[in-house]
Amino acid sequence: MTSSPLDRRSVLRLAALSLLAAGCRGAADNPMVVVPSDASPAPAPTRPRAGESLQPAARYAPLSGEQLPNLKQVAADFVQTLATHARGQRPEDLLTAVGDLLVPGFAVDAALRAAAPLLAEQVAVGEVVYPQLSGLLPLGPGAQQAGVMVVVRQRLLTSGGSTSQVVRVCDVRLTVVQGEWRVSELVSAGGEPVDRPAGLDPAVAEVLDDPRIELPDTCRWDVHSGGVSADLLAVLAAAAAVAPVAVTVLRTGHPPNVFGTSRISNHTEGRAVDLWRVGGEPVVGTGATAGPARSVLTAAAADRRTRQTGSPVGSDLDGPGRRSFTDLVHHDHLHLAVGAVANG
Repeated sequence: MTSSPLDRRSVLRLAALSLLAAGCRGAADNPMVVVPSDASPAPAPTRPRAGESLQPAARYAPLSGEQLPNLKQVAADFVQTLATHARGQRPEDLLTAVGDLLVPGFAVDAALRAAAPLLAEQVAVGEVVYPQLSGLLPLGPGAQQAGVMVVVRQRLLTSGGSTSQVVRVCDVRLTVVQGEWRVSELVSAGGEPVDRPAGLDPAVAEVLDDPRIELPDTCRWDVHSGGVSADLLAVLAAAAAVAPVAVTVLRTGHPPNVFGTSRISNHTEGRAVDLWRVGGEPVVGTGATAGPARSVLTAAAADRRTRQTGSPVGSDLDGPGRRSFTDLVHHDHLHLAVGAVANG
């Protein structure tokens, strides 16, 4: 296979297989899939035997308050399809199923390499937890390029019949093509598991075990690896004491640089965390001018260890001081950083 766009012959030949990738959402919910009347028959995936199937997951629907819902939908559909596959399906068939969500010239081989963690088991069902913005270029509603971090829960069925689940943070890049958002690259799919180390610092263990802190497995592996600032974990614990929080990303899954710049992100250095839900409510729906999100934001800003907060427009705490900032990228989450400041 070469890094080239999927040709029409392949799309026609494999169109029937694309229905299976969409099957967990239902064909009626997947207008992207079209089976032309002249399509050649496609080999059917192996039918699951007893105990070899998983319950389907609903297609992700953007939440109320999203400023760029079409962008979020494309990113979510792309990741959910890659994370959902049946025994006998080939990885490249999954990309065929979302062929019209990809930019012309999409690098198929590179995407499959990046998606390898999502493809480790032959049977899996992906459920998108939340797709959060990581960058827009230019910054504003007329953006032509974007980064979306898609948190996806993947239920897995091994060849031996056992089941498990993993929650990953996928770094997806998109660009506008003829007025429509299209996926241009899958940068990463959440990293590889890192075992919880023995003799973990009690303060770190408390964060990992705190039921008020919802952490994707990708974030847990970041902590296990020792690559996350102790000060940041302390700020996260303090935030959860104000209201329960759901974390989108720590390090892995966030663009290495502040989007569209050469500046290293605080996330890359293990000094920033993004929270997409606070007090049980998505930040994108509530903003941060009142309620639990406001309480967490102000408490974090008052913490001497916090060097930067990012939040939805209208919730700036210091005006031009820039220790607190707001913009469109942060309309869907709270960003808390410790140490040296580098917006992102």
